[in-house]
Formats: sequence, C-alpha cells, structure tokens
Amino acid sequence: MLITHLLFAHMLADYILQTNWLVARKGQAWDGLALHGLMVFVMSMLVLAPYAGVVLLPIALMSLLHTAQDWLKIYTGTRIKIHPIYSYLLDQVGHYVTIGVMQILIGHLLQPPPSQAEVALMSIGAAVISLTRFYDVTWWANWLDMIPYMGHWRNVGYAERLAMFTLSLAGLFYLAPLCVLPRLIASWLTHRPIWKQRRGLAEMGIGIILAVILGVLVRSLLP
Repeated sequence: MLITHLLFAHMLADYILQTNWLVARKGQAWDGLALHGLMVFVMSMLVLAPYAGVVLLPIALMSLLHTAQDWLKIYTGTRIKIHPIYSYLLDQVGHYVTIGVMQILIGHLLQPPPSQAEVALMSIGAAVISLTRFYDVTWWANWLDMIPYMGHWRNVGYAERLAMFTLSLAGLFYLAPLCVLPRLIASWLTHRPIWKQRRGLAEMGIGIILAVILGVLVRSLLP
C-alpha cells in the first residue's frame, strides 16, 4: 500500500528531520525550502526503494508540490492576519491530500505489492511519530501558551500515548484511557491538577482519541 509508505516518509521529513533551524531557514531563504523538499524526496524514495524505477518521477513531482505548499504557507502567513493554527492545518491537509492522490494514481504500480508485514511496519512507524513529535509540534507551534505545560509533561505524554496505542493495537482500546491516571494523580499531588491548567484536559483528551484511533487503524493492517 503506497499510502502507508508515503505517510511514514512524510512524518520523517516533516517531524523528525525538520529541525528548528530549518523551520526558521525556510522563512528566510529559498535554500531552506529546497533542502526540506529534498528531504521529502529522499525519505520517500528510501521507503519505496524496491519500486524506484516506477515512482521516481511521481515522487519528484510530489516533493516539488510539497515544497510549493510550504512556500504558500510561509508566504500567506506573513500577509494574512490569522491564527497560525489555520495555515498550519491547511498546509498539512494539503500534504495528506497529495499523498492520497498519489495512492489513487500510482498505487497500482507497486508490483509485486508490499507485504502486509511491511505495510504494518510503515504504519506503526508513522503512528509512533504522530503520537510523539507530530503531536508535540502541532500543539507547541500553534498554541504558544501551551509551551510550559507541554514541556513539563512531554515525556509523560509520550509514554501515555504510546501505551494507549499499544493497548489499542492489542485490541484493548477500552483500557487505553486508564493510561492517563498517573498524570492526573501526579498533577493533583503537586496542587496543579490537569483540569485546572489551560487546555490541559483538551490536550489529554485529544491524545486519548488520537492514540486509540491510530491503534485500531493499524491493528486492521496487521498480518
């Protein structure tokens, strides 16, 4: 399944390899955008290496479109006075739509198709990044008043969401919400309960929903 491989490559390029320096550079000069576009291309080709001959041109075009979408976000972000969350989400939706179109147009070219185990591995990789770096970046980049809160609970949040994902992967999704109890108790004992911290419950609740959904989806892809 092409889409799982491209999602994993996207998560690697956008959330693991894209440093704070590169994010800043993209807004300052064209070479930052070009470097990021190259990362998208290289990561996509690496995960699809056995099919390099048939996906080289489509992946190159997809990487150029990814770069253009990033430029559009940066260009409009400095000219339209809207909350950063909107330009960020539109940019990400654009990337995912592009990946979906790639699946429709060239997914059938992967012959023989990737094994179910390979699809599951790519899906788990994308899910793990989604529950850690993607989740953090989405909150930190767009809700600046959440930075102290997210910084304090970063590792705990990682452990929570990965544990909930693992339970859901094992078919025990109904137990997943219990994984947040240690954080709730710890915050209460320090006299700063989560439910009294700005957007604290929202961050925790969205984490539960995301982890369970990803766990159930990936479980359906397991061999």
